[in-house]
Amino acid sequence: MDHVDEGKWYILNTLTQYEKRVRDAIQRQIALDDPAIPVFEVQYPLEKTVEKRNGKTRAVERKFFPGYVFVRMKLYKDDGEKDENLWLFINGIKGVSRIGGEMSPEEVAQWISIPGAEEVAPMPAARPQFNVGDQVEIVDGPFSGFKAVVQEIDLERGFLRVEIQVFNRATPMELEFCQVEKFVE
Repeated sequence: MDHVDEGKWYILNTLTQYEKRVRDAIQRQIALDDPAIPVFEVQYPLEKTVEKRNGKTRAVERKFFPGYVFVRMKLYKDDGEKDENLWLFINGIKGVSRIGGEMSPEEVAQWISIPGAEEVAPMPAARPQFNVGDQVEIVDGPFSGFKAVVQEIDLERGFLRVEIQVFNRATPMELEFCQVEKFVE
């Protein structure tokens, strides 16, 4: 059944970290297509992006609106009375703290189906200014201030393999591009 123009958008306040659970419970109800519970669409805007931590690249989700879920539902019947079945269903979902207000058309246009939400933002291409054999200075980490020679460049991971002199011994190490600068005498 097509419910494209039915209902209005409302804001649900949720407990922190419960946004996905609330969204999933509403999505299960939508899949049932039960006319006794007139809920039609749910949005929990996320931005999927890539972040680098401790030398590892991983996909992460960032919430646009922590503590909020948007729901298109028919909270009031045609006679203006609150739909008790829907009210009880929404308030009975673990993690929902309250049904907030109805969203204005401007808010709906701005916040529902946020462009880029649910898509992975590409990691910016690393364009190092380094070449094998270049001398660099370490600017971050325990070896900050040490000079090193670039041995290898790993564009995909954003790392340099360098060699530094520690106690008069050549010591190889791996550093992120942001941890070194080209050494200029």
